[in-house]
Amino acid sequence: MNNKSEYLKLMANRENLYRFLGRLYREEVDQTLLEKMKVMSFPMECCETELREGYEMLKGYLEECGSDPLTDLAVDYAKVFLGAGIAEGSAAFPYESVYTSQKRIMMQEARDKVMAIYSAKGLGKNEEKFKFEDHISLELEFMAFLCKEAQCILDTQDELGFLSCLKEEVDFLSEHLLNWIPKFCTDVERHAGTEFYKAVGKITNEYLHLDCKILESLMN
Repeated sequence: MNNKSEYLKLMANRENLYRFLGRLYREEVDQTLLEKMKVMSFPMECCETELREGYEMLKGYLEECGSDPLTDLAVDYAKVFLGAGIAEGSAAFPYESVYTSQKRIMMQEARDKVMAIYSAKGLGKNEEKFKFEDHISLELEFMAFLCKEAQCILDTQDELGFLSCLKEEVDFLSEHLLNWIPKFCTDVERHAGTEFYKAVGKITNEYLHLDCKILESLMN
């Protein structure tokens, strides 16, 4: 397969970014993550304007995050994603079901669909983190899983298998991420009180759109 090393690098980079974004939504930022992020290099030369602005916002916050950023971020996380202490309609609840069901509640059809997809890959059995299968962190983590799977297929020189992996990624991205996360990220940017989570929302939305273009380009 031509350009195998470039494809492997691309898949690895995509896997890492999906895992990183998944971690940001899974729970509050802790000291270890904060320190790692402070020394990260963000792609400021990105050609996508909105994505570049998101990285600049995040970098700016990390450089001037105040005396107690962990408390600030924990409070903001609870307010934005858990709806702690705020009025109804003033949060971004991170579940596909909330954004795709008529009643805007959890554990609806979207949850059943992604649970079936995870199960087909042997995931989700007896794992506590899969309690709410359509949480954004798990859907992003599943994309990372598919990126890793694509790398394994590449190592076998199976071009048709690799294309099949890309098709799975495009399908999941289109049917279970881009169908609700743009609205979710708009709510994150609207309700977040810190530049950190405003930036995270912007980066998530723009990266998912960019990644879909990348995958479609690879398949063509």
